[in-house]
Amino acid sequence: MLIVDDNPQNIKLMRSVLLPDDYEVIEAADGPCALQIAKVAQPHLILLDVAMPNMDGYAVCSRLKEDESTRHIPVIFVTGKEDVNAEARGFAVGAADYITKPIRLAVVRARVKTHLALYGQRRSLEGMFRDVIEFAPDAFILSNTQGHIVEINAQAEQLFGYSRQELIGLPVEVLVPQRLRRAHAGYHGAYLQRPLRMSTGAGVPCLRKDGTEFPADIRLSPMETNRGQLLMAVVRDVTERQKAEVKLSASRQRLRDMAAQNEAQREEERKHIAREVHDELGQVLTALRMDMSLLGMQFGSQDAALLNKVQGMKRLVDRAIQGVRNVAVNLRPTALDMGLVPAIEWLCSDFTRRTSIACRLQAPEDAIDLDETRAVVIFRIVQESLTNITRYAGASQVDINIGRSGNELSVEVRDDGRGFDLAAVAGKKSFGLLGMRERALALGGRVDIASAPGLGTVIGMTIPVDPVTAAGTP
Repeated sequence: MLIVDDNPQNIKLMRSVLLPDDYEVIEAADGPCALQIAKVAQPHLILLDVAMPNMDGYAVCSRLKEDESTRHIPVIFVTGKEDVNAEARGFAVGAADYITKPIRLAVVRARVKTHLALYGQRRSLEGMFRDVIEFAPDAFILSNTQGHIVEINAQAEQLFGYSRQELIGLPVEVLVPQRLRRAHAGYHGAYLQRPLRMSTGAGVPCLRKDGTEFPADIRLSPMETNRGQLLMAVVRDVTERQKAEVKLSASRQRLRDMAAQNEAQREEERKHIAREVHDELGQVLTALRMDMSLLGMQFGSQDAALLNKVQGMKRLVDRAIQGVRNVAVNLRPTALDMGLVPAIEWLCSDFTRRTSIACRLQAPEDAIDLDETRAVVIFRIVQESLTNITRYAGASQVDINIGRSGNELSVEVRDDGRGFDLAAVAGKKSFGLLGMRERALALGGRVDIASAPGLGTVIGMTIPVDPVTAAGTP
C-alpha cells in the first residue's frame, strides 16, 4: 500500500490507523515521487492527499490512470476538503473512494479492507482469464482503440510466427496482407463506432511473419478493462477445414456426376424400350388388327356370331395399341426428338388435356440448340413440376417461361395454386424437389423454389447451354 502526503504527521497518522491490520506500507511525500514508486512497486492500493504543492492529488490520480502500468491500482482520496464539487472531481479523475478529514479510524479501515478485497478479487479473475486465454487452442489478440496490439497468447505466437515482444505495440495491420490493409483500417474505424460481438466468417486472409497467408475464422468482441476499452480478436486457422470442404465438394460433385451418368443411362434405356415397344409390339398389334378386319370381311357375312366376336377383339386390340402408345410416350415422348420447345409444348398440351388447367408457354422464337442430355434434364424437371402441380397445388393456371441470356438457359414454372411452407417441406425431405435440384447441379445449373401458403409457387431453373463453357475450359 502506498500513502502519498506532503505532511509527515498525516503519514504517521495513517500508518497508525493501518497498523493493526499488518499492511506493508510505503510512503511518498509528493506527486512525482508517488508516480515513480507506483510504477515500480505496483502497490495494491494508494491513499492520496489532495492538497499538495507542485502537483496536487487530482493531477497525480489522472497521471496514474493514463499510464497502462498503473491504471488498475485503486486510489482513495484522503483530504480535508468536504465540498461536493471536490469529491465529484475526485471521482471524475478515476478515484475509487473519497474519505474526508477528520479521519474516523473504523471507516478508514473498513474502506481500505473493502477496496483491497475488490482489487484482489479482480486480479484473481483477471489471472484466471489470462490463464484461459494463454492456453486456449485459438489465437487471442487484444488491441486498443488506436489499433495497436497490447497482448497476445501463446497460440497467436505459434500461428503468426512472431514472439510476444515483437508484436506488442505494433498495429494489427501487420497481421493483414498488404492488399487488404487499407480496407481493414476502414473496417476497424467503423467497428469502433458501434462495437458488437460479431464473426467475420471463415476464409479471412491473415499474414504470417514469413509472408505466407492462411484463411481464418475471426470473432471480435469489445472488452471494458482497467486499460480502457480493448478489442479482442479470436483467430482460428481454417486451412484444414477448407481443404476438407474442397474434398467434400469434389466428392459431392463426383456423386452428382455418377448420378447424372446413371440418369443418362436410364434415359437411354427408356428411349430404347420406348422404340422397341412402339416399333415391335405396336407393329404386331397393328398387323393383328388388320388380320381381324380381313377375317371379319371374309367370314362375317356367313356367321353373325363370328363377326361380333371379331369386332370385340378389334376393340381390345385398339385398347392395347393405345396402351402401347401411352407407355412409349411416358418412357420417351417423341416430341423430344424435335427439340426442347416442342417437347415442352407437348407437355403443356397434355397437362391441360388431362387436368383442364390452363398452361401457357412463352419461349424464344429462335431454336434453342441443346445437347440431348440437357434437353432431357430440363424436360424432366418441367414434367416433375407439372406433376406436383397436379397433385398438390389446386391451381387454375400455369405459366412456363423459357429464356436465354449468354450461356445460360432459364426456365420458370409458375402456378397460382395454394403454395406451401418451404421450411416445412424442407424438414420432410421432399425427394421430388431434391431430385430437381440434383439434376440441375449435376450439369452446373441450379433450381430455385419460391412459395408461400396462398401465394402459389415458382420453380426457376438455370442450366448452362454450353457444357464446355460451363466447365470453365477454353
